[in-house]
Amino acid sequence: MRSARMGRLAGMVGTWLLLSGFYDAQRIALAQSQAPVGRQSGGELLEFPSFGPVPGSDDTRMGGNPGAFDGGFSSPDIGIIGGTRRVGRVPHTRRPARVAAAPSLARPSALQLPSPLPNFGISPIAPEQTEAELTSMVDDEGPPDGLTLDAAIERMMAANLDIIALRHEIPQADADILTAGLRTNPLIYFDTQFLPYTPFSPSRPGGPTQYDINITYPVDVTHKRQARIRVARTAKSVLEAQFQDVIRRQINSLCKAFIELQAARINSMAAETAVREQQKVLDQARRRAAGGGKEAVQESLDRLAVTLDKARDSLIEARDALNDAQEALAVLIGAPPEETETIMPRGSLRDKGPTAPALEELTRLALSHRPDLVAARRGIGRAQAEVALQKANRLDDVFLFYDPFTYQDLSSQKLKSATSWVVAVTVPLPIYNRNQGNIARAHCNLSQTQVELASLERRVASEVRLAEREYRSSRDLLVRTEKTTLANQHKLTVRNAKAFAEGKLNEDDYLSHLEDETEAIRGFREALIRHRRSMVDLNSAVGLRILP
Repeated sequence: MRSARMGRLAGMVGTWLLLSGFYDAQRIALAQSQAPVGRQSGGELLEFPSFGPVPGSDDTRMGGNPGAFDGGFSSPDIGIIGGTRRVGRVPHTRRPARVAAAPSLARPSALQLPSPLPNFGISPIAPEQTEAELTSMVDDEGPPDGLTLDAAIERMMAANLDIIALRHEIPQADADILTAGLRTNPLIYFDTQFLPYTPFSPSRPGGPTQYDINITYPVDVTHKRQARIRVARTAKSVLEAQFQDVIRRQINSLCKAFIELQAARINSMAAETAVREQQKVLDQARRRAAGGGKEAVQESLDRLAVTLDKARDSLIEARDALNDAQEALAVLIGAPPEETETIMPRGSLRDKGPTAPALEELTRLALSHRPDLVAARRGIGRAQAEVALQKANRLDDVFLFYDPFTYQDLSSQKLKSATSWVVAVTVPLPIYNRNQGNIARAHCNLSQTQVELASLERRVASEVRLAEREYRSSRDLLVRTEKTTLANQHKLTVRNAKAFAEGKLNEDDYLSHLEDETEAIRGFREALIRHRRSMVDLNSAVGLRILP
């Protein structure tokens, strides 16, 4: 018996140790998951990802809210308007935005090239071909029924799920304004006094028994309700500017994804053209060897076959890149999966509009129109409203007491019962200022918001300078590549094509020259894409679409 009890005791102790170790491990894992980013542990840098707001929570999904204030212990009745703590939401009864009909995206899923096929790579160039024709190879605007950039932006605004989710922040702010304007309800209660344990009598006088109806109405003498409404309205204005900034960044992402799709489409077409032309070179080399016009060298044919295989591998990679670009754009515009492979861009990569204004004008436009700057400036007004609200919270409400009916029962004294009424006022004595800490904190928050605005203005001006510098640099590189590099390469290409057609140049040497031509044209395409991206970055830095 004793040994059995000792065995059960040992088992219980082991189980307890096992469970305690498990819970300790759970606590350690929880502490690590809640540790700040960059925490040092054991000489290693531990970084934990940010998963964003919890789904279904009241936290805003637009990042920091300029001018927000955590009111501490003496926050108003409805909580902090528009900050990280939110009140219950009023159901939004507006009809959901209708998704605009998508432009025609009908196109076979397999990549089909237009006829006649434009020359993007290594095909022989006729001597009479001009430089303008050479550079116009990248000007193919895509299928006529393709998706334009403006149509993509319009569709993203209507169907992008992230934007639709963020748009719900606006009616939530309207609900905050509604809640901020609610008045405190009055109180009504009944009471009776002087109830005897035994009936009153001349020998046991008392009373008389009294019955009251009391109404207490709170009076906001410091106008806290109006201050809360001002805070909620300024919070909504900040939120609207933040939403516009989200749209600015989403449009920037969309434009870059659209450019990536254009570039992937051109690269895919160039890769397919390279496969076709290298197949022609290999076929021509085999015919020459079979016809006896030239001694058949198996090694040379093998090299041409290897080059063809590499071109086919490049074509597969180019088509994969095209599919990836289609997928990225489809997510942004909210296209269903079955439409992804049919999305083809419509539009030229060329800069066909006027040049950008001077740097001073661009900086002025950015400081006036950037939505994040507008939100920061409105945040100062919100912080000022928070200061006024905290000052209004120094004094509690005054309570007006009204007793419209008091009944005194005098029947025990053989007298007629009496009725009366009472009016009273309850005023809190402001001996102790119980909100001075929140007032000081609100003033500090105002100063912090002003400093953040000055810092943001500096960053915006720097972003404009960097974007403008990249725009000018990429434009100069594009002009230099087109006017010098391609012009010189064109002359070499014409001579080599003529020599190859006359049989004066063998296949290996001709392919080597064509590789140089391909590199030159690829460099021109990359310069063109870089300049197009710089235009998008400049638009985003300024906050306006000043370039097409």
